[in-house]
Amino acid sequence: MVEVHWFKIQADIFDNEKIKKLLNSRDGDTYCRVWFQLLALAAKCNAHGAVLLGENIPITIDDLARIMNKTVNKLATIMQQLVNLHMIFVEDGTIYIKNWDVYQNLDKLEKIKEDNRKRQQRFRDKQMINNVTVTLDNAEDKNREEKIRIENDSGFKD
Repeated sequence: MVEVHWFKIQADIFDNEKIKKLLNSRDGDTYCRVWFQLLALAAKCNAHGAVLLGENIPITIDDLARIMNKTVNKLATIMQQLVNLHMIFVEDGTIYIKNWDVYQNLDKLEKIKEDNRKRQQRFRDKQMINNVTVTLDNAEDKNREEKIRIENDSGFKD
């Protein structure tokens, strides 16, 4: 998985009707903070909008409550509101950000993955060349040591 440290937010995010509805709720700031934390967790996971605890391990409401420092009941209420507003959905026990591509530039992610793949391949190729060189150097050193021993055994001085 490629590590991603960003997600996109439009400058007019607070003009969005869903965000306005969240903000107008009781504890609206908390609702918005949870939304942004979900976006950040999804970006960290980089699994097409899935919010995961580890690689392919769905995060539970208990885990989220602990991460976000909320009670399970409060977080469940907020999550239900996000589901009702079609901001998230749950499938097979995994929380997904709806329309993840709006928050993540998928073309740039693919470019990052490809660049990382190429960089890693260059690194491996370079390591192979360095390993061969080291092996050859070691062989030459052994040959030189053997010559010196042979010369010493035959009575020649260094």
